[in-house]
Amino acid sequence: MAIRHLFRSIAVLLGIAILLVTLSAPATAHKEHKKKKPVAAQVVQPGAQPGEPAAMQGGPTAMHGQMGEMMEEKEDRSQMSAGGRLLDWLGRLHPMIVHFPIAFFPAALFTAIVGRRRPAFGTPVRFLVVAGGILAPIAALLGWFDGGFDFATDNAMLGPHRWLGTGIGVGALGLGIWAWRGPEEDRGLGMIIGLTVITVAIIVQGWFGGALVHGIDHMDW
Repeated sequence: MAIRHLFRSIAVLLGIAILLVTLSAPATAHKEHKKKKPVAAQVVQPGAQPGEPAAMQGGPTAMHGQMGEMMEEKEDRSQMSAGGRLLDWLGRLHPMIVHFPIAFFPAALFTAIVGRRRPAFGTPVRFLVVAGGILAPIAALLGWFDGGFDFATDNAMLGPHRWLGTGIGVGALGLGIWAWRGPEEDRGLGMIIGLTVITVAIIVQGWFGGALVHGIDHMDW
C-alpha cells in the first residue's frame, strides 16, 4: 500500500511537470534574454583590481548601468505570464532543495559502511536513502525549471550539469525504491556500491554547479 502511494505521488509530480513544461517557452526565452548581458558590462576597466566587483570597476557610470540592468530585469519579470512566473519561482527553489540529497546520500553511505554488521543502523540508512530518493528527483526537476527546457543548449557547463543531475535523480529514485522494498538490503554490498556511485556523482555535480555560479576556475588553488 505504501509503495502504491509513493508511485501515485511521483505520478502526480510528473503530471504537474508536464503541465508546466507546456508553459515553459516564455520563461526560457526570458532566461536567455537575461543571460545576454551587454559586452561593456563584461569588460574589466583599466586599473581595476581583479577581485573588485564589476559595478565598482567603472566608477559611478558603470554603477548606474548595473542598476539600470537590474531594474530592467525586474521590469521584464513583471511582464511575464502567470505560467512563466510560476516556472521562474519554482526554479529558484532548486538551490534550496538540492542540499537535501547532497547531505542524505553521503550520510547514508557512511552509516551503511560503519553499521554494516550492526542491525540498529538499518533504519537510519533506509530513512536517508528513501528520503534522498524522493527529494533528488524533485531537485532535478526544479533544476530544469531553473535552467530552462532548451535541450540543444551549447553551454559547456549547463549541459553536463543538467543531464548528470537528471541521472542522479533517476538513480536516487531507484535506490529509494530498493531500500523501501528490501529492508534487508539496506547495508548490503549492492546498496553500498549504489550509494558510492551516487555520492561520487553528487561531488562531480557539485563542481559543475559551482562552475555555473562562480566560474570554471572556482576551485583553483
